[in-house]
Amino acid sequence: MKKFIYLLMIPVLLLSLSCKKSNIHPPKTSEEELPQPGNSNFPEWVTYDHASSPLPNDQVNAIAIGKNNVKWMGTAEGLARLEGTQWTIYNTGNSPLPSNHIQALTVEDNGTVWVGTPDGLARFNGTNWNVYTTANSLLTNNGIKCMAYDAGRNTVWAGTEEGIIKITNGNWQYIDHFETILSMAVDHNGALWMGEFKGFSFVGVIKKYQNGQWTSYRLDQLGYASAFAYSIAVDKNDRIVAALAGTVVKAVIRFDGNHWEEVTRPEQARGFRAMVIQNDKIWVGGATFTLYGDRKSPVIAIPGTNSPVLSMALDANGRKWLGTYDGGVAVYR
Repeated sequence: MKKFIYLLMIPVLLLSLSCKKSNIHPPKTSEEELPQPGNSNFPEWVTYDHASSPLPNDQVNAIAIGKNNVKWMGTAEGLARLEGTQWTIYNTGNSPLPSNHIQALTVEDNGTVWVGTPDGLARFNGTNWNVYTTANSLLTNNGIKCMAYDAGRNTVWAGTEEGIIKITNGNWQYIDHFETILSMAVDHNGALWMGEFKGFSFVGVIKKYQNGQWTSYRLDQLGYASAFAYSIAVDKNDRIVAALAGTVVKAVIRFDGNHWEEVTRPEQARGFRAMVIQNDKIWVGGATFTLYGDRKSPVIAIPGTNSPVLSMALDANGRKWLGTYDGGVAVYR
């Protein structure tokens, strides 16, 4: 029933200091304790939920994994950090986080994590926190919907409920006003790509920002009416890949610099929400979890839950981390 309600709610949702001491939990069952992927004993799945691990809530809205392979998980009731077998939980009671409801995450190459919430943006370098709101920064709205990190230019991009902020080496720049920003990614040349939802016209748009100029691709004009780019990624060949979902649309499209093409969709794939690219493989999660590119690709069942996938990330060992709506985190080999 929760899955059914969640899927119906998607269009509605579219419209609508020094660090204090953290809670450190003793290690519990961790995928890091298990044999590494080359070993035949390594399990296909490892799962975490609030009952079996320190994960503070089973709704996992965002996952980010840094170059140091530390995992950050943003839940509806706090932020979780997992390094090896050691969990650390941050919330408004033990840190300056502006809200326990985490909506977006990104990690710099040096391990600094940026945390987006409905009530502001937080930066944590492992020792000190900085919290940014409309009162002390260029933010025009405290609701942070999505973020992206550009390692080549040491730039963090933050998409709010009203516009985009660019932060480079501590320097802030307000870029532009938009309606609802759903997704963000940065290509190899430093161009920002984003998925926008225009509520009045009920149109989805993919936009590119580079050197102060915008280029727009309306999804209805590409043949995808009432569709929205919930996830955007860049593959190793610098092609833009977007996972689209909407009233009747479920598609993954790819841009080679000149043309958009549709990637072959598995027959049973539904309800796209999150995506990761692993070499040439496109993994898509939503109402189902599938490997894209072949009509006959099967739906991959997550053990113990049929909860929709909200977020995904790829770790240094090639494992897919799936954040779900009410089933916690599942790690797929």
